[in-house]
Amino acid sequence: MNNVKQKSNSKNETSFLTPRHLLAFLTSLFFLSGCAISLAPKFDQNIVDNLTVSSTETFQLFAEVSEGTKKVDYDKREEKYNKIIGKFEALVLQINARPMPQNKKVDKIINEANASLAKRGGNTIVSVGEIAPSATALKNVIANIAKMKETDEKQGVTKIEVLAFKRNIELFLDQALTYERFLNR
Repeated sequence: MNNVKQKSNSKNETSFLTPRHLLAFLTSLFFLSGCAISLAPKFDQNIVDNLTVSSTETFQLFAEVSEGTKKVDYDKREEKYNKIIGKFEALVLQINARPMPQNKKVDKIINEANASLAKRGGNTIVSVGEIAPSATALKNVIANIAKMKETDEKQGVTKIEVLAFKRNIELFLDQALTYERFLNR
């Protein structure tokens, strides 16, 4: 039996982490640490503020027409309708322009917002997996205001109709505000 000892030739062995590899690894780690993974859309205080202002203007219109309207004086309200619709359309654009990641964090926020709405007896926001739930809610606000405007122009709106529009719009505004505020966590 021949016991041959092999000598290790350190010059021929290659180390996994040479100084060059270590430097490349640390440089990569440094640059990657600056990258942020977005788990939910960024909270935007301007969106919440504009949503609050637009909601206030909407409810001021409802207070003004709470006893119903007549077709004859529709011209007095047309500009208010247009202004409110325009503000909500601008908000939808801002919300949709914000990056909306699809992941479990977003789903969790939507579920928590839905739970909060359910506790208050409201309907839930759009389903998990849909994009920009607050934008979807605001599109429903716009559709209701546009329908109220159309009805007001054609025949005026009754006290009961005003109340019905108000309740629908209030529901959708609550959904939009609840979702946007849940992003601030």
